[in-house]
Amino acid sequence: MNRYENFFLEILRQSRGATAIYDTEDIRIAFVNSAMFEIWGRGEEIIGQCFGTVFPEFTEQGFTEILKKVWKTGETYEAKEYPADVTINGITKSKYFDFIYQAIVDEEGKTYAIVHTATDVSSHRHALEKIQEQNAIITFNNELEILTHTLSHDLKNPLSIAKMGTQYLRAKDALNESEKYKWTTIILDALASIESIIGHNIQLNQTRLLKYDNECVLLEKTIRKICSESQTLYTSPDCIFKIGRLESLYGDESVFYQIFFSIIGNAVKYSSKQEKPVVEINSSKKLGYIVYTIGDNGIGIPKKELEAVFQQFHRASNTEGFPGTGIGLCVVKKIMTRLKGEITLSSSVDKGTIVELSFPEFAECGGDEERIDN
Repeated sequence: MNRYENFFLEILRQSRGATAIYDTEDIRIAFVNSAMFEIWGRGEEIIGQCFGTVFPEFTEQGFTEILKKVWKTGETYEAKEYPADVTINGITKSKYFDFIYQAIVDEEGKTYAIVHTATDVSSHRHALEKIQEQNAIITFNNELEILTHTLSHDLKNPLSIAKMGTQYLRAKDALNESEKYKWTTIILDALASIESIIGHNIQLNQTRLLKYDNECVLLEKTIRKICSESQTLYTSPDCIFKIGRLESLYGDESVFYQIFFSIIGNAVKYSSKQEKPVVEINSSKKLGYIVYTIGDNGIGIPKKELEAVFQQFHRASNTEGFPGTGIGLCVVKKIMTRLKGEITLSSSVDKGTIVELSFPEFAECGGDEERIDN
């Protein structure tokens, strides 16, 4: 070894960066500085031995194989925050390392050494995981807050319907059987909706995930029920519904009820002051999606506010005089995102709004159930 090599090794020996050098194709340990000894928990006794013999646990984890490949190909291997189980004095700990296996080649391109440098980044990694865990807790708390608002929002409509029905029955001294059946049916349907919404939100709180019971949902009955309930809730008995083809979807009926009640309810509510309120509902298949379109001739949304209305508690500036909390569209957008779908709005003030709900086509009845990932 000439004086330049000695000088180079002395620099590496005093370096704070953990370094080792291997000088044969069976990965013989030729040099290790103190920083690398500390990482490995070993001493000078390992010099001259093969890496795989000294560290069988590293061989099991694939590191010896990587080193041999670097030697054979002459191509450097670099990794960031790479997990490794390190055993020191019989105690194994999981750590993370940034490391480089740098092949040193001669003029003919043949490897004659590998320089191994490593940095223990476990503290950084664990700190990052702690931050991620804290962020997850914050996110969960935010989700719980939204769920609370969602429950309050979704219960308000069927509760109002049940209340109106009860008040109507109390105010009438005498009712014929047909009218009595009509209003008791309205009340019972509202109570069933309340039961479904509460059950669904309990499920969300228990699982902490938006996971639903999947089934083939024929939406004809559900949507017509929502139309009738919306007429009652927003006192718009003259609202005309133009209902076209309604594709069936595969999913959770209570979730679809939440989505469509919010959108159809808005359409009825914001068109209720028109002389002839009209709500049109259609569906079609487009480019891998089943698209439901709900349009109305209501007050519309100012163009600059089309995105803002999806924010929690935000209502368009022209909604004064109409009941609402600014929760509905926010909740629908979140649910559609979880369903891997989309919601888009187009609108003109005083002319109306069109809402498009795009559900992935594999979520239809008869689709590939294995692809459903709610």
